[in-house]
Amino acid sequence: MKRSLLAALLIRRGRIVSTEDLVTELWHDSPPARVENALHAQVSRLRRIFCADGRVRLHTRYPGYRLDVPRGAVDVDRFRELRDRAERLKAGDPKTAADCYRESLKIWRGPALQDVPPGPIRDGESSRLTRERTLTLTRLVEIDLNLSRHQEIIPELEELVHEHPLEERLYAQLMVALDRAGRTADALEVYQSARLRLAVEAGLSPSPALERCMRSILRRMQAD
Repeated sequence: MKRSLLAALLIRRGRIVSTEDLVTELWHDSPPARVENALHAQVSRLRRIFCADGRVRLHTRYPGYRLDVPRGAVDVDRFRELRDRAERLKAGDPKTAADCYRESLKIWRGPALQDVPPGPIRDGESSRLTRERTLTLTRLVEIDLNLSRHQEIIPELEELVHEHPLEERLYAQLMVALDRAGRTADALEVYQSARLRLAVEAGLSPSPALERCMRSILRRMQAD
């Protein structure tokens, strides 16, 4: 319960989190009697543990509580700072941008908020962070492909496709990398694998972008 409370306050750090939202996050549809007293007791415990040195402050602010932490104290802030720096650099200095993307991804230690119990605040943030990480990965791969690092990134892309079996952009990037590395037959097998997994796991057909990637590889084969 303490972990859920801390996570909810950190996710919305610098903003007031209402008592109602915190009660739902901690107890879902089964709050205890005198729930506001129970919540206040949990908040008091957090204050004793995390606010002793004065750098972290947990304020009581109507209609709930607000947690203030120093800038850069939360991993996700460092991830976003490095990612945003990469975004600014990628047009003029793609190599440095790729380094920044890689540094941002090193901050991750498994799925987002994996050790926090489910709850509306936690689940929403977990989904957002997962999307951000996946987008960062695809942008890094895009730079690596533009820098002709296709051979080096194939193992990483194969692992990413395994981790994100419904992320079509990763399939397309793996196909491009394999084709450029002279493994065109493997690239076409990736397309067939993607088509099957999308159909079985999500009831979907390949997107127009993935179809275009496949046709582009076939046209290049015919031209050769």
